Formats: sequence, structure tokens, C-alpha cells
Amino acid sequence: MNTRFQRRSILDRAPGSGVPNMTPMVDVTLVILIFFMASATIAGPEWFLRAELPEGRPTSALALPSPVVRAEVFTRDNATLVRGIGPERPIEDAINAIAAMDPSTADGLVVEIQTADETPYAEVVRLHAALVDAGADVRLR
Repeated sequence: MNTRFQRRSILDRAPGSGVPNMTPMVDVTLVILIFFMASATIAGPEWFLRAELPEGRPTSALALPSPVVRAEVFTRDNATLVRGIGPERPIEDAINAIAAMDPSTADGLVVEIQTADETPYAEVVRLHAALVDAGADVRLR
């Protein structure tokens, strides 16, 4: 019989090599396992965080957040103006409008006062005091 034309297979050349090499698959599996173990320890401390809810506020899911009004205080032509609490107007008119405001309107109202660099500090303090007297929660930016 002529062996030159005999059919050959890979099993004839290297006996025992018909089984796939599992080393790369085990390496990848261990790397993935290490990745998941490391990420699980990072996320662990977040499970123990406690939420602190303020007392006196409704905790219902239907409670709406407090409205936020942004008041911008700036100067133009040597006059201090307020924009955001009604139309743009002088600070005296804004303070008078705040003083005349119904107290139930200001209850729960959050006002963020944003000032320009050239705004006199005393004017910002007067506006802040008027808002606090009206019952609004005031924040400076």
C-alpha cells in the first residue's frame, strides 16, 4: 500500500492533541472573577448609608419640592437693580414688594441671590434681610 496518498488527520500527526487547550479560557475566567470580586468590595460600603430626612416636612412621594427663585443683583448707571423677583427694578422697589408680600406666599419659598462683583455688599444684606423677614429661605451664590 502506498502511504504517499494515504489520508491523514491531525490526530495522526500529534496523538493526544485533539483536546482543546483550556489554559487561555481558565485565565480569562479568573481575570473576570477577580474583576467582579474587586468591584463588589468597592460597592459594599454604600449599602450602609442611612438617609436622613428632615423633620416637619412631608415625606409623601407626592410632595413637591420647594420653588426656587433666582434673584440677580447688579449695578447699572450707579443704581442697584434686582432681576428675578418680578420685573427688573431698583432694589428699593424690590424690597418694598417683598415687604408687601403675603406671608403664605413666602412660606417654603427658596430664593437664591446671585450678585455681580461690583454690587455693594450693604444692598445685598438689605435684600437678604427683607427676604428672611418675609419668611423665605435665602441662599447666596
